Amino acid sequence: MKFFALIAIVSAFLLFVRCSEEVKEEVGMVSSKGDVLPVAELTELSDSEYPDNPDVLVRHSKYVDTEMDKIEFLRKGKLFDIIAYPINAKDDTVILSDISLSEFMPTIPRYAREDEYMSLVSIVNQEWNRNQVKWDGEDLVAVTHKQLVVNGELVTRVDIARNCLNAYLWEFFLYAEEDGKNKAFYHGWFDFPRELYRQLYEERNDIKFEKYAKYLENWVDPPSEKLDINLIRNELTKSEVSFVNHDDEMYPLTGERKKKKIEVIYPESYDKMSDFHTDSALFATFSPPGFYNRAQPRTTELGRFTKLTSVEYLKTVTRDKRKSDELRFVFERENGEQTYFVFGGIDFESLPILSVDEANAGQQFSMGIGNHPFYEGCTEHDSLCSMDNPYFGVLLDQDGRWLDSHKVGIDGPLIHKDQEGKVHVWLLSFERHALVGHYELNLLN
Repeated sequence: MKFFALIAIVSAFLLFVRCSEEVKEEVGMVSSKGDVLPVAELTELSDSEYPDNPDVLVRHSKYVDTEMDKIEFLRKGKLFDIIAYPINAKDDTVILSDISLSEFMPTIPRYAREDEYMSLVSIVNQEWNRNQVKWDGEDLVAVTHKQLVVNGELVTRVDIARNCLNAYLWEFFLYAEEDGKNKAFYHGWFDFPRELYRQLYEERNDIKFEKYAKYLENWVDPPSEKLDINLIRNELTKSEVSFVNHDDEMYPLTGERKKKKIEVIYPESYDKMSDFHTDSALFATFSPPGFYNRAQPRTTELGRFTKLTSVEYLKTVTRDKRKSDELRFVFERENGEQTYFVFGGIDFESLPILSVDEANAGQQFSMGIGNHPFYEGCTEHDSLCSMDNPYFGVLLDQDGRWLDSHKVGIDGPLIHKDQEGKVHVWLLSFERHALVGHYELNLLN
């Protein structure tokens, strides 16, 4: 393995030679203590280090033997050049030019800032949910300005992810074509430079990082308190809607769900989604620096979803005067305890039209307030401002208090429409390993 201390020393020297004093000062290459640089070691995990890797079935044949050295962030005003250096001198240096990092930063939406508790819940859930952004096709050409070859492969796609763990834990991917498909042939983990992260966070939120540092750096759970959704939107109309509960059926085992089946620990066998509706359900957890780990099972409270008793459909208007759609599900445990699953700020007219067999291609939304989706293209990422994004998804107890969805075992809704115009809502399990609920809603009547 590479040693960070040696790389930091070498990187510091190379950056000193290459950059002018003006650029050094702008990017904050050296902190006031002289010990932090906007460069980080890229680290790979071998198959023995990552035995539960779900990408084994879909990765490129060169995945295990592609290595990179480090990744660097050079600031140019509000934008950055992101530079990934290869170990092999014959490989191209990967340079993404004029990239905005602001939307990667956990952000308190403007509408939440008047409430301390909503501010905390929003900032924590943005850090605790993955945001992976890709550059491919014309978007990749626009930022690289040339073709790139790494380990003998023409790079067809580059991804950067702020993963769903503590602050600073990020990932970097390279893709190439094999067997007619884009496949990941490089996956590296790195610690985003801390001084730069804090600087960008404070520019984005106009508050000191220290205010929420313990939650973001150490995964400290917020307290369970009442959450006022009216801060996000105003209700226009509300009606109860009919639904068909498909929990006693199996979800389509394709795409992400197919490759992640390995991460389901309990139930050991299942043929319907209701088999997951028990507090005994277990999934592989997501461990630092960002990999699935069956050796540390993640417990759940999926018994909360034993019975769906009602669904309400709300038409709302957001703080910036946009009309949007919202759904409110009421579930009961066997003992009658209720759990509310509420999400809104969505335009149902924009939902994809899919069959049930195609459900895995539906729109996936994370739990939180103002969040970006788990996966995005760079154009969608830059055009969706988390400062004003009206989307929210929350779990509440029967007294209206916020519940940590990670502890409950839910990652968010997957939504699409069918040819008849009915809306289908699926429940994404923890880390989207499985689908643990499916509800067909008739919003037209």
